[in-house]
Amino acid sequence: MKYNANGLTILFLLFTTLLLSGCVSVKQQQQKSAKSKGDLQVTLQQYKQSHFKQVEAKFFTSRSKALVFRVLSDIKGTPRWFERVQSLQVLQVYNNHQYLLRTVINSPWPFKDREVITCVDTLFKENITTINITSCSDRVPTNDQYVRLVQVESRWTIQKISNSIVEVNYKTWLDPNGYVPAFIFNRELIAGTEADLNKLQTIIDNASLDTYAY
Repeated sequence: MKYNANGLTILFLLFTTLLLSGCVSVKQQQQKSAKSKGDLQVTLQQYKQSHFKQVEAKFFTSRSKALVFRVLSDIKGTPRWFERVQSLQVLQVYNNHQYLLRTVINSPWPFKDREVITCVDTLFKENITTINITSCSDRVPTNDQYVRLVQVESRWTIQKISNSIVEVNYKTWLDPNGYVPAFIFNRELIAGTEADLNKLQTIIDNASLDTYAY
C-alpha cells in the first residue's frame, strides 16, 4: 500500500500524553494502573528509569483492518479525535512506507507548545499492520517558538483476530521536556488517552471505505 498526500499522517495519538489537564491520580510507587470504558483498556506502566510513565491502550472493533488504517491516516480528520493537535506536516517521504512527520501540539497555559519530529515506518502484513514512530529530531533544525521533544517511542498495531474482530493496540512513551512535573504528566496519561480513543472508536464505527480516496 502506498501513501498519498491525504493519507500520510498515522497517528498520532502519539502525543495524547501532552494533555496536562486531567484528574486521574497515579501514586508514585505504582507500577501499573488501568481504567476501562466498554472494551477500551488503558494501562499505565513504568518505563525504564524514567519518571514519566508509558501508556498502553487496546480496543476491539468489528470494522476492517483497512478501514481502521485509513481513519488513523486521515490528516484532515485527525483533529476530530485528537483534541490538541495544532498542525501535522509531512516533511519528507522516503518510500512507500517511511516518512518524516512534524507535529505541533497545543499545550495548556503555562506550558509552551510542543514540536515533535518523528520517523514513521509502517509494516503491512496480511493480518497485521504495524506503525512504528521514533524520534528523528536531528533531521530538522529546532524552532525557538516551541519546545522540541527528542525522546519519543510509539507504536500502533492493527491486527485481524477473526473475520469479524480487529484489535487496535497503542503504546507510547515520551519525555515532555521543559518544566513539566512528572506527577502532573502521569496523572493525565490515562484520562487523556481514554478521551481521545473513545472519540476515535466512534469515528471508526461510523466510517466507510468509500469516504477515502486512498
